[in-house]
Amino acid sequence: MNPTASPTENTPAHGYGLLVRTPESKLQDIEKSEQNRQKAIEEQQKPELLSLADHIQSAWSAAKRAKQGNNIQQRFVECLNRRNGEYTAEKLAKIHKQGGSAIYMKLTNVKCRAAESWIRDILLPPGEKPWALSPTPVPTLPEGKEVEIQTQVKEEVVQLMMMKGVESVNAEKIQDRLLEIQDKVLEEKKEKAKKAADRFEEHINDQLVEGNYYKALSEFINDLVTYPTAFLKGPVIRRKKKMVWTEDQNGNYVPAIEIKPVREYQRVAGINLFPSPGAKNIQDGYLIERIRVRRSELNTFIGVPGFKESAIRAVLNEYGEGGLREWLSIDQQMATALDRPQEQNDPDPPIDVLVFWGSVQGRKLLEWGMSGKQVPDTDIDYQITAWLIGNYVIMSRLNPHPLGHRPYYAASFESVNDSIWGKSPPELMDDCQDICNATARAIVNNMGIASGPQVEAYMNRMDPSENVEEMFPWKIWKTIDDGTGADNRALSFFQPDPIVDILLKVYEYFFKQASEQSGIPAYVYGSQEIGGAGKTASGLSMLMNAASKTLKGVIAHIDEKVISPSIKEHWNHVMLYDQDIDKIGDINVIARASEQLFIAEQLQLRRSEMLDRTNNDWDRKVISDKGRAHMLREAFDSMKMDSGKILFSNDELDAMQAAQADAMEELNIEQGGEIPPAAAIDAAGNPKGQSPGQTIQGRGLRV
Repeated sequence: MNPTASPTENTPAHGYGLLVRTPESKLQDIEKSEQNRQKAIEEQQKPELLSLADHIQSAWSAAKRAKQGNNIQQRFVECLNRRNGEYTAEKLAKIHKQGGSAIYMKLTNVKCRAAESWIRDILLPPGEKPWALSPTPVPTLPEGKEVEIQTQVKEEVVQLMMMKGVESVNAEKIQDRLLEIQDKVLEEKKEKAKKAADRFEEHINDQLVEGNYYKALSEFINDLVTYPTAFLKGPVIRRKKKMVWTEDQNGNYVPAIEIKPVREYQRVAGINLFPSPGAKNIQDGYLIERIRVRRSELNTFIGVPGFKESAIRAVLNEYGEGGLREWLSIDQQMATALDRPQEQNDPDPPIDVLVFWGSVQGRKLLEWGMSGKQVPDTDIDYQITAWLIGNYVIMSRLNPHPLGHRPYYAASFESVNDSIWGKSPPELMDDCQDICNATARAIVNNMGIASGPQVEAYMNRMDPSENVEEMFPWKIWKTIDDGTGADNRALSFFQPDPIVDILLKVYEYFFKQASEQSGIPAYVYGSQEIGGAGKTASGLSMLMNAASKTLKGVIAHIDEKVISPSIKEHWNHVMLYDQDIDKIGDINVIARASEQLFIAEQLQLRRSEMLDRTNNDWDRKVISDKGRAHMLREAFDSMKMDSGKILFSNDELDAMQAAQADAMEELNIEQGGEIPPAAAIDAAGNPKGQSPGQTIQGRGLRV
């Protein structure tokens, strides 16, 4: 066989002994790839393109130094360690140096889990939403409706003047009629606005479920009770694959893959968010988020509007093999606390991306490649979002929000005015946790020391073959005469005093203080150590209501900073881009957790009491049938019962009342205008000859 024979062009490189031949087509592909790489690198090295990267790099360095200098990053690690029940490396080294127990009492974890469960029960109760949409109290009249009302009144005035003369009409009557029609139109408008808001609410809620809003909110709650500040991000448009079942021509259901844009939400780790050094809130100054993408994910952005292909290819060539990490000094500590100590050994390392949100001068955006239509004025600053990898800006576009807002929301367990960073339960009770830990270690050490006798050995009296460190029952100690003639005992035994009772009192005191400092009392999570009023059911209820005041502040903060603005922005996004729904612009977003869901149980009890108290003859004189039906609907709906299947609708009630009126009129004619009381009662309760089981009483209503 000839070892120099060439392989065919349609096969990959083949080895023949120690020789490897590469097809010419393969060599051309390699050469073309290298040329593209060099071209991409040369293009990205242009000064006008590097100016935007320099701007973002400068902002990143300042934000990173500010966060490190304020000890924010270390606070995140310490909070997580406290919830995990772990000492820092420095603290553990000091404990081991002193010797004894290294026990950690996980009091912080108990408090955090209790607060998390409590908040989740309020914000995410089964079958409820922590928000709602409602029309404004006085919706605006439709365009042209005012002119229509005035025209109608003019026509009525003309007709009245023709029938009864000019003197029958005056300005006061015209004004009264005008107001009467306006009130009627407004009532109709309110009813239509309410129905439209309900439809819009269902549309948004369906998108929130599909976009993992409630899952992200649940993870947000976990961060809220663990870290100084928790963050939620969204809506972010992503193309998402979904398997759907379609019917083929034979009537069989077959699977299909559907790709469609989805408004998604996600929890953002606070350790990866870097606000500008002087930022007072999440919308102040600039903001940088550090995210990590895999090489395969970065490939999908080639060809996407707003992303620069040459920059992406340069990144893939430069950082494709070893990845790129914007390492911080705290990263390894955080990875260890999250049980990922070996993540730096990943053979397929991710690439760190700095997502910048802030203002950039128009001139730099034009140099980067934006059009003059996008940036009409080169001197003013524009709100943008940009992706920076190393020295390459792979994406830059104008912030799509009309007001330049960023899709981030932040809240803290205990907020601090004019600061993004608040305080978490682990920080609020850190002193008590440390003292309880120290007391617990002292208890364990004292129990160990006091569990047996201490021995003092006079080594001059001990036989050299005796092992003084070995002690067991019935042991015979071998001793010798030291020659001094003194009566020196070879061994002396004494028992250390146990002080566990004293230490337990210290522990119990600071255990109770932890409840005061964190605002999460022990009876919230079912502790049996409750004294005083907590020993009775009513007393415990009073304590729970008092404790809920702290949580009300937390829930109100979440409502104000996260729930309301996120739903409002989702509504704005739907109004701007959705075309498949009847839109409504005159609307309010209601955060229900702090106002309605928090008192749902009490409200349900009050409804039941009101139904019982108004179920009497006198109240029925002033409450209409429709009013009573409305009260019952509210009560049934609050108990998750379908009131539409239980009660008559208003239209059905109107039809029944009309039938009763007709029956009364027929009876009146038959009786010559005089209706006996028994016949009147029978006609009112049994119109049109219905049987008693068919009357309104049969559906729970009385006329």
